[in-house]
Amino acid sequence: IVSNHGGRVVPETPGTADVLPEIVDAVKGETKILVDGGIRYGSDVFKALAMGADACLICRPVLIAYYGGGQEGIELYLDRIRAELSDAMYMCGARKISDITSRMIRRM
Repeated sequence: IVSNHGGRVVPETPGTADVLPEIVDAVKGETKILVDGGIRYGSDVFKALAMGADACLICRPVLIAYYGGGQEGIELYLDRIRAELSDAMYMCGARKISDITSRMIRRM
């Protein structure tokens, strides 16, 4: 799991997107990589997958959705994430998750 939960309390800690490519290179496909932290939108999921993550963990936004609307709030939030991810994939030419590649994003 690639996470920067300490980033909330330790100044200048790099975000998960900053270190993910380095971790992907180091792991060389020997284990699944889950990204936790900083995922708020479907486009964040797209970028994490394009950088080599196998999956994203989303906690805080789901909890906020729950407190705001219970189960319906979570369902609406997850529907939004799915729609945003689908839009990002469509705009980049990925018809399925496995089509997402690092060539579809530009690292700054």
